[in-house]
Amino acid sequence: MNSLTLNLDATSSVTQTNQGRARGLGRGPRSPSKLQSPQSLKILQCNINGLSILATRTKLYQLLEIADLNKVQVIAIQETKLKKTAALKIRGYNIFRADRPSRGGGGLAFFIRDVKYQSIDFSLDQTSDLEIQGVKIFWRGKPLHILNVYLPPNQSHLPTNFSNFMDKNTITLGDLNAKHTIWGSCCNNTRTCISMY
Repeated sequence: MNSLTLNLDATSSVTQTNQGRARGLGRGPRSPSKLQSPQSLKILQCNINGLSILATRTKLYQLLEIADLNKVQVIAIQETKLKKTAALKIRGYNIFRADRPSRGGGGLAFFIRDVKYQSIDFSLDQTSDLEIQGVKIFWRGKPLHILNVYLPPNQSHLPTNFSNFMDKNTITLGDLNAKHTIWGSCCNNTRTCISMY
């Protein structure tokens, strides 16, 4: 059995096996009845570029350290590159994953703690390679949608029905592979002009 395990100071691990039992859901530190609607909500987003390789251990550890220092409740990750057979557990977080079903690469994950949430189901244009997952957070007594997206470099536009998922209580974040010189890129591409609203 091939197996790769990453342990981050015994607080988190990524295990990938050929037999796999992962369901993509981690256990958080509190029962749902003790979760509250926070007065302030902190969100962290990162393209991690792979969670199943040893070099990622440092990136994930640093990300979790930043989240702890800043009391971040929601972490959105792109390009997890995990197979469905990979088990992912991080102490203190509920984990909600959207692994790429057929080929390698891609993949999304939310790490969520200390807030009530529900997953959001999406039905997108099947011709698009856009990867998307969403959660509904209950913040200040109202629902807030947070969308985690990854648009691969070979995809030139968002699906035509993407705007159907947007409303006034939506935060969209992720990696759209957009480039512009004002962001420190050496060039511009048409993705900088994507209108999502």
